[in-house]
Amino acid sequence: MSSSEVTICDVLIVGAGIAGLNAARRLRAAGQSVLVLEKSRGVSGRAATRRWNGLPVDHGAQFFTARSAPFRAQVDDWLERGVCFEWSRGLHQASDDGPRPPDGDSYPRYACREGMNSLGRDLAAPDASFVLRESKVVAVRRHAETWDVETEDGGICLARALVMTPPPPQSAQLLATGAPEAARLLSAIPMAPCLALAARYPRRDFPWRGIQAPDDPIVSWIGHDTSKRPDLHADATILVVHAAPTFSEEHYSKGEEQIVRDLLHAAGLLANADLSNPADYFLQRWRYALGPEGNGQAAVLVSDGPPLVLAGDAIAGGKIEGAWLSGQEAARLLGA
Repeated sequence: MSSSEVTICDVLIVGAGIAGLNAARRLRAAGQSVLVLEKSRGVSGRAATRRWNGLPVDHGAQFFTARSAPFRAQVDDWLERGVCFEWSRGLHQASDDGPRPPDGDSYPRYACREGMNSLGRDLAAPDASFVLRESKVVAVRRHAETWDVETEDGGICLARALVMTPPPPQSAQLLATGAPEAARLLSAIPMAPCLALAARYPRRDFPWRGIQAPDDPIVSWIGHDTSKRPDLHADATILVVHAAPTFSEEHYSKGEEQIVRDLLHAAGLLANADLSNPADYFLQRWRYALGPEGNGQAAVLVSDGPPLVLAGDAIAGGKIEGAWLSGQEAARLLGA
């Protein structure tokens, strides 16, 4: 949108993550006009993939599971069409003796060969014209029968219903004036940051696809990103390291060099490997990455005049499945 443009729609959705895109797909299928505003250039939110030296690398969500019947049906469709594949059954666990193979855990974990953002691209297909990228929302105003949403470039959208899917602190700030009751609800949801490091090495093999380290004070996860797409990473091995929540909080604003050194040292100890000298790396600072386990509600209808729905993985307990279910519930609350 531009400063001279006013757009009118049935439902405006802020955020083109999995929740927002699934809600949009269902609402559009029900015949409602929908506009999605996304502040970044891509879709899928924290199901994020970066093209790095021409290689796809997942630096947000690393994989997903499917435990509910509705989401299993969606995953079956994705599997059939090649959007995702079964990547692993069980994951290694960190231990004092090195990575311990999975024991009795045969639950499938799914990944996408072209990157986790394939999920969002598929939900937006075949016509993604309803998603306006690089459209940062700066103001949300409530009227008697509509929502009035302004973007950074001065564009205005009028909608009879509003769905907010960004991280709770960001949504709370936008809703503080127009919907203070919703802002208070969102402000009570705790969110933790995550420092994510991708490191590239000359091609080497590891006996694991991922190492979970829930009790380590520095690293919570080491992912063998190349194991998802060995043919695409033909000459390289890329690992993705996620820092533990407390470490991420304490080091979020510190210098990159120190963070990288600490993460690679800790990851090397967990993996029983020398990871200290990657050929290249990049660091992603996710300010709002981890939320609570959820309260049983996938989405919340805060106001029905005009309707306001709060959705997203932070509302639904995190994970890709939670985000997808949240979008489904948001659409249901608005009549789809």
